[in-house]
Amino acid sequence: MKPLLSLIILSVLSLCSFAQQTYTPAAPLPAKNLSMFGRGMYPGNDTTYTLLKRSGFNTILLSSFYIHADGDLYSGDSKQPIVHEGKWVGDPAYVKRVRDLKKNSSISRIEILLEGRWYGQPPNTFDFIRDWYDPALKVPGIVTGTGRESTLYNLMKVLKEVLGADAFCIDDESVYHSPSIIAMGKIAADLNMHMTLCPFRRNNYWTEILAASDKNVVDALYLQCYDGGIRNDIKNWVQGLKPAQPIYPIFMVRGSFSTCDTHKGSKSVAEISKQLHGFKKDYPEMSGAAIWQMEDLKSFVTLGCAIKEPSSGTATSVAEFLSQLKKALKKEL
Repeated sequence: MKPLLSLIILSVLSLCSFAQQTYTPAAPLPAKNLSMFGRGMYPGNDTTYTLLKRSGFNTILLSSFYIHADGDLYSGDSKQPIVHEGKWVGDPAYVKRVRDLKKNSSISRIEILLEGRWYGQPPNTFDFIRDWYDPALKVPGIVTGTGRESTLYNLMKVLKEVLGADAFCIDDESVYHSPSIIAMGKIAADLNMHMTLCPFRRNNYWTEILAASDKNVVDALYLQCYDGGIRNDIKNWVQGLKPAQPIYPIFMVRGSFSTCDTHKGSKSVAEISKQLHGFKKDYPEMSGAAIWQMEDLKSFVTLGCAIKEPSSGTATSVAEFLSQLKKALKKEL
């Protein structure tokens, strides 16, 4: 009996060891996570990337990326595909800049924001994820399902292998089909990536995804606190979702939509600090926050908001703006 028992124990330990090795993602969340959404960064320029590396922010969410009906992937900053027929065809300078982000830098994590259609836009991203995730479905030119030969799997694989992405972020604002997004989490796990969520409404939808997902794979939520989510109060989402994962509020800066004014919930650094202070009181476990988006910081400076609208802030350079935001967020966290 003893040799047999030993054999059983060794087998169990071997299985446990294998299970532990099946999911070993890089770039866990920093203890205090300052995140920047990065629209306007494809292909970008060296100055912008250098500023981000020196900014003190930890996570960069490259945005926004859209899946088209033919299975190609587009950047919101480009009218040409960046992934075509399962291969990277985008700007090589962008690849170099993105892969360089973590070198001698405060940045430790890179995410890809998958964005879907807004009102009135044609079907994209989450429409197609819904239509393609089931391997039983037949779609001309598309390998359906989420297996390693599937169109969806290979899109994410390219982002990981070419750009070095650690995670992809789900910004679904129209389709709300939880089974397909849960399936995307399984793609993330197989690729040793993370998947994060970016809600602004439909509490029940996000709850369904969290309930069916591995918390080590789906490891964070970014809560939109502007535009459609302008009235979002973080305590309501914490109480509603009861997530094991951290929730990070996203704030939109002045300069958004090419105006220095308060528009769709855009805020000055002082206003962001004040709202974050209130959130921290209601959600003491809060360990990070995010800013939407790098392009708007540039717009703030280009518009001369510090002079045109003094109440909007005082930054006269993007570097100064980044520094002010970092200090304000860290102070309240």
